[in-house]
Amino acid sequence: MPNDAPAGDIFLDVFDQAPQRVLAPGDALVHAGESASDVFNIVSGMLMVSRFGRDGRRQVLGFLFPNNFVGLTATEKYFFTVEAVAPSIVASRNRDLLTERLASDPAAEQAFVSMVFRVMENLVDLAYSLGQRTARERLAVFVLYLRHRYRLSTHVPDDDEQLLTLELPMSRTDIADFLGLKKETVSRSFSQLEAAQMIERIGSHRLRILDIAGLRELAGVDDFASPARLESPHVAKP
Repeated sequence: MPNDAPAGDIFLDVFDQAPQRVLAPGDALVHAGESASDVFNIVSGMLMVSRFGRDGRRQVLGFLFPNNFVGLTATEKYFFTVEAVAPSIVASRNRDLLTERLASDPAAEQAFVSMVFRVMENLVDLAYSLGQRTARERLAVFVLYLRHRYRLSTHVPDDDEQLLTLELPMSRTDIADFLGLKKETVSRSFSQLEAAQMIERIGSHRLRILDIAGLRELAGVDDFASPARLESPHVAKP
């Protein structure tokens, strides 16, 4: 289960002085079907979570950034594969140590439960943001998704200019498998966003956002964040 855990989540102290693994792009952290004996926290880099269907087709479920927690499942086996898409460092602990940490500290347990709720909200955000969208709209959603994930990882204000330049270490195929599109469609949609002067591609693995308002209008979302956590004039206040 890939989870979003801000650096302030106190249960992450279980990873203090934890053994670390160095991963090169393409290295797998876990494979679906393996015994889920360990949990992990991303120290640096970027990883990708995916699943394969019976027909061999892959669905990319998300991308992991520093201070993202991953590995806990409801069963004894991982049901997902996690691999690095950029040079990464990952801290690992036996899942029993995390279970003991949560059982011994109600505050840590509550922080963990809150994180699980955030994960559920983010899954709803993903389904809502990508559903019933054209290819170009889905790519706009993806750019906003990455920007939001970088913001959570770096803890900078939403208006910080560094969030306008995004690294894209993943391949076009990875993006296509995340958005449910063909690789050629992703490339064409990038060209369309660039022609509309919403983005500027800097090489093959970086882009600069030129028109954040235009991207949000195209994507139909203000950002990749749950509406329940945003001020909305359409939601009645108690």
